[in-house]
Amino acid sequence: MRGGRITRGFAVLLAAVMLTLGPDTVASSGVSTSVAPPNSSPLFSVSRALRLDTDGSNPSFVAAGNDSMFVVGTFDQLNRRTDDLIRIDLRSWRIAAAARFPNVTSVAFGDGALWWATGQDAFDIPAPNSGRALLKIDPTTLRRVSTFILPDRTLQVTVAGTSLWVATPTTLFKVDPESGRVLVKFSLGFSPIEMTPSGDGAYLDVLGSKGSREFVTVFDATSGRRVAQRLIPGATGGPLATTAQGVWVATDNVNSKTATARYYYGDQLVPSVARGHYPFDTSLYRGIGVIWSVDSGGLGSTECLAQSSGRVRATGGPLGVGSGSLATFGGRTFLLFDRDLTDYFLRVTPSKSCD
Repeated sequence: MRGGRITRGFAVLLAAVMLTLGPDTVASSGVSTSVAPPNSSPLFSVSRALRLDTDGSNPSFVAAGNDSMFVVGTFDQLNRRTDDLIRIDLRSWRIAAAARFPNVTSVAFGDGALWWATGQDAFDIPAPNSGRALLKIDPTTLRRVSTFILPDRTLQVTVAGTSLWVATPTTLFKVDPESGRVLVKFSLGFSPIEMTPSGDGAYLDVLGSKGSREFVTVFDATSGRRVAQRLIPGATGGPLATTAQGVWVATDNVNSKTATARYYYGDQLVPSVARGHYPFDTSLYRGIGVIWSVDSGGLGSTECLAQSSGRVRATGGPLGVGSGSLATFGGRTFLLFDRDLTDYFLRVTPSKSCD
C-alpha cells in the first residue's frame, strides 16, 4: 500500500544568471487577508496573504521544505527574459531569499538541498552545459552549492525517500547527492513529462509520452525497477496528484475541449474512478484529505473531491490561476493568486466540506 507524498517541484521554464533581488522587486507582507478569489468561500477562507509583485509575475510553486515555500516567477520587471526563485519563510511570512539560475525544467527538495534541472532551452536562450547540468542549491540562502554534469539533458528531478533521481530524455538516473556520481541507470522507453514521489518514498510515478500516447509508470525508488505502467486515455501535461493509495491525473479531450479526472489505485495503477466534463486544461492537486480540481484557464469552477471516490464535496468559483498554483505543506494549504495584475501568496483554510 502506498503511503504519504513528498512535496516535489512543478515543471516550469525560466532563464537567467544568479542575482539577489532588491526591495523594489518584491513587496512586503502588509496585505489584508480580504484578498481572495471571488466565489471561493464554499471552498476555503484566506487566513494570511503576502503580495509578491505587480504587473503579472506568473509565479508557480516548485518545492516546499524546512518551513519554506519555493516559488518561481518573473519578479524582475526590468528584464522580462529572466525569471526568479524566491524562498518564502512561513514563520516570518516574508520573502527570506531570492536568486537567479540558468534554465530550469524541474525543481525538487530533499537530502538537505534544492535540486535544479536545466535540460531545456527557455525564451530561445540555450541551456548551459547543453542542458546536462543539475544544480545543488542551499535551501536557506539559495546559493549554488554544486553543479553536477550528467550524461544527457536533465529534464526532471525528484527525491523519493533518500534517493535522488533525474530523468533525461531517454534514461532514469539515480545520483549520489554528494558527488553527483551516477549510481543506477535504466532506459525509460519514453519521454518524461513529470516525475513525483509516491508512497512513503518507496516509489516514483513518472508521466511520459511515446509518440501520441502517454503513460504513468511506477518505479521502485531504491532500485529503479519498473513496477507497473498504465496507458492514459488522452493527453495531459500534469501535474500528477499522488495520494496514500494511488494517483489522480487529468486528461484532455481535444475534440470536445473538455477534461476528465482519472484515479488509478495502488502500485499497479488499477483504473478506479473517472469524472468527466471538466474544463480543458484542468489541473489536479493533492490537498489535505481531498483532491483540488482547478481550471488552469481561470474560467471554470473549482472543486474539492474525495480522494478515493472522486465525490464532489464542494464547488466554488474560478480561481483565475495557472498551473503550479496550489500546494500543501505541513498540514496547510497555499495558493498563488492574481488580482488586478498583482500576484499574491495566500495561506487558505479549507471549508469543513474540503478538509
